[in-house]
Amino acid sequence: MKRILFTLAYLALPITVVAAVAVPSYASTTVTELGDLSSLIAVATDTLGLVKAGDMAAAASRITDFESSWDANAAKLRALSSDKWGVIDDASDKAISAVRTSNPVPADAAAAVEALIASLENPSTPTATKGTATAVADANGRPLPCEDLLAAVRTTIAATPPAAADQAKVDELQGKGIERCNADDDKRADDFFAQALNLMGK
Repeated sequence: MKRILFTLAYLALPITVVAAVAVPSYASTTVTELGDLSSLIAVATDTLGLVKAGDMAAAASRITDFESSWDANAAKLRALSSDKWGVIDDASDKAISAVRTSNPVPADAAAAVEALIASLENPSTPTATKGTATAVADANGRPLPCEDLLAAVRTTIAATPPAAADQAKVDELQGKGIERCNADDDKRADDFFAQALNLMGK
Protein backbone atom coordinates (compact mmCIF):
# COMPACT_ATOMS: atom_id res chain seq x y z
CA MET A 1 0.00 0.00 0.00
CA LYS A 2 2.83 2.44 0.90
CA ARG A 3 4.50 1.70 -2.42
CA ILE A 4 1.27 2.42 -4.30
CA LEU A 5 0.74 5.71 -2.45
CA PHE A 6 4.33 6.76 -3.16
CA THR A 7 3.89 6.02 -6.85
CA LEU A 8 0.64 7.99 -7.01
CA ALA A 9 2.25 10.96 -5.24
CA TYR A 10 5.21 10.87 -7.63
CA LEU A 11 2.93 10.81 -10.68
CA ALA A 12 0.92 13.76 -9.35
CA LEU A 13 3.99 15.96 -8.91
CA PRO A 14 4.60 16.89 -12.58
CA ILE A 15 0.94 17.87 -12.97
CA THR A 16 1.24 20.33 -10.10
CA VAL A 17 4.45 21.81 -11.48
CA VAL A 18 3.08 22.16 -15.00
CA ALA A 19 -0.07 23.85 -13.72
CA ALA A 20 2.01 26.40 -11.85
CA VAL A 21 4.20 27.16 -14.86
CA ALA A 22 1.34 27.30 -17.33
CA VAL A 23 -0.57 30.12 -15.60
CA PRO A 24 -0.71 32.84 -18.27
CA SER A 25 0.02 36.48 -17.61
CA TYR A 26 -2.23 38.96 -19.38
CA ALA A 27 -0.35 42.03 -18.18
CA SER A 28 1.13 43.91 -21.11
CA THR A 29 3.23 46.91 -20.17
CA THR A 30 4.87 49.67 -22.15
CA VAL A 31 7.69 51.06 -20.04
CA THR A 32 9.75 54.14 -20.97
CA GLU A 33 11.61 56.76 -18.94
CA LEU A 34 8.16 57.88 -17.86
CA GLY A 35 7.30 54.46 -16.42
CA ASP A 36 4.43 52.19 -17.41
CA LEU A 37 2.16 54.01 -19.87
CA SER A 38 0.03 50.98 -20.77
CA SER A 39 -3.16 52.38 -19.25
CA LEU A 40 -2.85 55.57 -21.28
CA ILE A 41 -2.13 53.61 -24.44
CA ALA A 42 -5.24 51.51 -23.78
CA VAL A 43 -7.44 54.62 -23.56
CA ALA A 44 -5.89 56.09 -26.71
CA THR A 45 -6.38 52.77 -28.50
CA ASP A 46 -10.05 52.72 -27.43
CA THR A 47 -10.39 56.23 -28.82
CA LEU A 48 -8.84 55.20 -32.13
CA GLY A 49 -11.25 52.28 -32.43
CA LEU A 50 -14.23 54.59 -31.87
CA VAL A 51 -12.91 57.09 -34.43
CA LYS A 52 -12.48 54.36 -37.02
CA ALA A 53 -15.98 53.10 -36.26
CA GLY A 54 -17.31 56.59 -36.97
CA ASP A 55 -18.61 57.16 -33.44
CA MET A 56 -17.05 60.59 -32.91
CA ALA A 57 -19.23 61.45 -29.90
CA ALA A 58 -18.00 58.39 -28.02
CA ALA A 59 -14.45 59.06 -29.23
CA ALA A 60 -14.64 62.61 -27.85
CA SER A 61 -15.76 61.23 -24.50
CA ARG A 62 -12.96 58.67 -24.44
CA ILE A 63 -10.25 61.16 -25.40
CA THR A 64 -11.49 63.29 -22.50
CA ASP A 65 -10.81 60.31 -20.24
CA PHE A 66 -7.28 60.29 -21.62
CA GLU A 67 -6.89 64.03 -21.06
CA SER A 68 -8.03 63.75 -17.44
CA SER A 69 -5.60 60.94 -16.67
CA TRP A 70 -2.73 62.61 -18.53
CA ASP A 71 -3.25 65.94 -16.76
CA ALA A 72 -3.58 64.27 -13.36
CA ASN A 73 -0.13 62.70 -13.78
CA ALA A 74 1.54 65.62 -15.56
CA ALA A 75 3.71 66.83 -12.68
CA LYS A 76 5.02 63.36 -11.91
CA LEU A 77 5.73 62.49 -15.54
CA ARG A 78 7.36 65.84 -16.30
CA ALA A 79 9.69 65.35 -13.34
CA LEU A 80 10.83 62.00 -14.75
CA SER A 81 11.66 63.43 -18.18
CA SER A 82 10.62 66.88 -19.30
CA ASP A 83 11.62 66.11 -22.91
CA LYS A 84 9.69 62.85 -23.17
CA TRP A 85 6.68 64.34 -21.39
CA GLY A 86 6.73 67.29 -23.78
CA VAL A 87 6.73 65.06 -26.86
CA ILE A 88 3.66 63.19 -25.64
CA ASP A 89 1.97 66.37 -24.43
CA ASP A 90 2.29 67.90 -27.90
CA ALA A 91 0.84 64.77 -29.49
CA SER A 92 -1.99 64.64 -26.96
CA ASP A 93 -2.94 68.28 -27.62
CA LYS A 94 -3.19 67.55 -31.34
CA ALA A 95 -5.20 64.35 -30.82
CA ILE A 96 -7.61 65.97 -28.37
CA SER A 97 -8.13 68.91 -30.71
CA ALA A 98 -8.64 66.66 -33.77
CA VAL A 99 -11.18 64.43 -32.02
CA ARG A 100 -13.11 67.09 -30.10
CA THR A 101 -13.29 69.79 -32.76
CA SER A 102 -16.82 70.88 -33.67
CA ASN A 103 -16.58 69.30 -37.12
CA PRO A 104 -14.07 66.45 -36.80
CA VAL A 105 -12.59 64.84 -39.88
CA PRO A 106 -12.34 61.11 -39.02
CA ALA A 107 -9.21 60.56 -41.11
CA ASP A 108 -7.42 63.50 -39.48
CA ALA A 109 -8.58 62.44 -36.02
CA ALA A 110 -7.41 58.87 -36.59
CA ALA A 111 -4.00 60.07 -37.77
CA ALA A 112 -3.63 62.33 -34.72
CA VAL A 113 -4.59 59.55 -32.30
CA GLU A 114 -2.24 57.10 -34.03
CA ALA A 115 0.54 59.68 -33.63
CA LEU A 116 -0.36 59.97 -29.94
CA ILE A 117 -0.14 56.20 -29.48
CA ALA A 118 3.22 56.16 -31.27
CA SER A 119 4.55 58.91 -28.99
CA LEU A 120 3.38 57.01 -25.91
CA GLU A 121 5.19 53.92 -27.11
CA ASN A 122 8.35 55.78 -28.10
CA PRO A 123 8.47 59.43 -26.99
CA SER A 124 11.59 60.45 -28.92
CA THR A 125 12.42 64.15 -28.97
CA PRO A 126 11.52 65.83 -32.27
CA THR A 127 14.20 67.57 -34.27
CA ALA A 128 14.05 70.70 -36.35
CA THR A 129 13.33 70.39 -40.04
CA LYS A 130 15.06 73.50 -41.42
CA GLY A 131 18.13 75.58 -40.77
CA THR A 132 20.95 74.48 -38.49
CA ALA A 133 20.83 73.26 -34.91
CA THR A 134 20.32 76.12 -32.47
CA ALA A 135 22.30 75.91 -29.23
CA VAL A 136 20.00 75.36 -26.26
CA ALA A 137 22.61 74.68 -23.56
CA ASP A 138 25.82 76.19 -22.26
CA ALA A 139 29.23 74.50 -22.18
CA ASN A 140 28.26 72.70 -18.96
CA GLY A 141 25.05 71.31 -20.42
CA ARG A 142 22.75 73.67 -18.54
CA PRO A 143 19.74 75.00 -20.49
CA LEU A 144 20.17 78.56 -21.70
CA PRO A 145 17.81 81.15 -20.18
CA CYS A 146 14.61 80.80 -22.16
CA GLU A 147 14.24 84.60 -22.20
CA ASP A 148 17.38 84.79 -24.37
CA LEU A 149 16.00 82.41 -26.99
CA LEU A 150 12.62 84.15 -26.93
CA ALA A 151 14.39 87.45 -27.65
CA ALA A 152 16.20 85.76 -30.55
CA VAL A 153 12.89 84.49 -31.94
CA ARG A 154 11.30 87.94 -31.73
CA THR A 155 14.33 89.63 -33.27
CA THR A 156 14.36 87.15 -36.14
CA ILE A 157 10.63 87.56 -36.78
CA ALA A 158 11.01 91.35 -36.81
CA ALA A 159 13.99 91.26 -39.17
CA THR A 160 12.86 88.43 -41.44
CA PRO A 161 9.25 87.29 -41.02
CA PRO A 162 8.75 83.56 -41.55
CA ALA A 163 7.47 82.22 -44.85
CA ALA A 164 3.71 82.11 -45.13
CA ALA A 165 3.77 78.30 -45.07
CA ASP A 166 5.69 78.35 -41.77
CA GLN A 167 3.93 81.24 -40.03
CA ALA A 168 1.33 79.17 -38.18
CA LYS A 169 3.94 76.66 -36.98
CA VAL A 170 6.30 79.39 -35.82
CA ASP A 171 3.46 81.07 -33.92
CA GLU A 172 2.53 77.75 -32.34
CA LEU A 173 6.11 77.01 -31.28
CA GLN A 174 6.59 80.51 -29.92
CA GLY A 175 3.37 80.25 -27.91
CA LYS A 176 4.33 76.89 -26.42
CA GLY A 177 7.81 78.20 -25.65
CA ILE A 178 6.40 81.21 -23.79
CA GLU A 179 4.10 78.92 -21.82
CA ARG A 180 6.99 76.68 -20.72
CA CYS A 181 9.23 79.70 -20.08
CA ASN A 182 6.60 81.20 -17.78
CA ALA A 183 6.60 77.86 -15.94
CA ASP A 184 10.40 78.12 -15.45
CA ASP A 185 10.92 75.11 -17.71
CA ASP A 186 13.93 76.50 -19.60
CA LYS A 187 14.87 73.21 -21.20
CA ARG A 188 11.49 72.61 -22.84
CA ALA A 189 10.99 76.27 -23.70
CA ASP A 190 14.41 76.39 -25.36
CA ASP A 191 13.48 73.39 -27.49
CA PHE A 192 10.33 75.12 -28.78
CA PHE A 193 12.17 78.39 -29.47
CA ALA A 194 15.01 76.54 -31.22
CA GLN A 195 12.52 74.77 -33.48
CA ALA A 196 10.95 78.12 -34.35
CA LEU A 197 14.35 79.60 -35.17
CA ASN A 198 15.28 76.61 -37.27
CA LEU A 199 12.06 76.89 -39.27
CA MET A 200 13.12 80.45 -40.04
CA GLY A 201 16.50 79.20 -41.24
CA LYS A 202 18.48 80.18 -38.15
